[in-house]
Amino acid sequence: MKRILLFIFLVSQIINGQSKIQHEPEKLFVDLFPGESLSKFIKENKIEKIAFLRDTVLSSSIEFDSNGNRIVETGMENNIIRKTLRKYDTLNREIETKHHSTDGSFNYGYYYKFRDGSKITYKLKDSLLFRKSAFIEPENIKLFSEFNEDGDLRKKNIYTFDNDMNYLLESRFQNDRLYVQYRYEYIDHKKYITKIQYDQNGTKMTEKRHLDEENFPGEDKLVYYTEDEETIFRIDKFDEKDNLIKMEIFTDNHLTRTKTNSYSHQGRLEKIVEENFQREEKIEYTFLYNELDQLKAVTKTTNGIAEIFHYNYIMAE
Repeated sequence: MKRILLFIFLVSQIINGQSKIQHEPEKLFVDLFPGESLSKFIKENKIEKIAFLRDTVLSSSIEFDSNGNRIVETGMENNIIRKTLRKYDTLNREIETKHHSTDGSFNYGYYYKFRDGSKITYKLKDSLLFRKSAFIEPENIKLFSEFNEDGDLRKKNIYTFDNDMNYLLESRFQNDRLYVQYRYEYIDHKKYITKIQYDQNGTKMTEKRHLDEENFPGEDKLVYYTEDEETIFRIDKFDEKDNLIKMEIFTDNHLTRTKTNSYSHQGRLEKIVEENFQREEKIEYTFLYNELDQLKAVTKTTNGIAEIFHYNYIMAE
């Protein structure tokens, strides 16, 4: 999952072509903590608030509770949602989310209930049922449903995993009919996906199997493919700690973009170099940490033009 998220984040930058990424100082900080390690870091360091600055201007900020959960998020570079408020129950589960517009007014939000192993999402204001999700053990099946304003089922997804939580089968329904399935196979360090399409009557129309990933353990390399087999579009290389050290993206078998990460002996990320050959753009991020091993600043240099992101911490007494 960490590798997938890294890819999605990078591709989103390519598609958007943004020279100024919204809340980039915060995104760089959060990317240092995979999974739930951010809340653990916040809790262990007794951090109450972090302010993320672009040079001297506030980009965003996050306030935390004593368990490391986000309770107040402010985004100054978002022209639609300025502030988000979150509440949690005694079991540390999020039970309410409120999003506020730039003028301070309530925009939209949800509250969550937990019943019989399911998480049920309702819309604030009208209490309409919105989503329902559940994980069934020991079968390793995840259910996800979404409802329209009349309370009728709009779509449903069913995911089946193996004991290592690798996908085995994904079934997607719309208006109570199965319209597509994805079957996953893992053979000799290769991952295959079979896509099965169904018509409105539930009759299978097409079935296509393609090589999706190939892992080279001895070479510390992971290769992704498109549905047109044997077309490489990404190659990853990892170090012995499973840190991404180099990513290469190909378009029509031509190298179009690279990303290289450098780490200290302690495993801290110290530098990122991204090159976009199509746009003739090179971006370097240099990370600076304080004596408490907290990120202090990031210098971003784009084709020789630099800006500095600062990180200010408020600690609990």
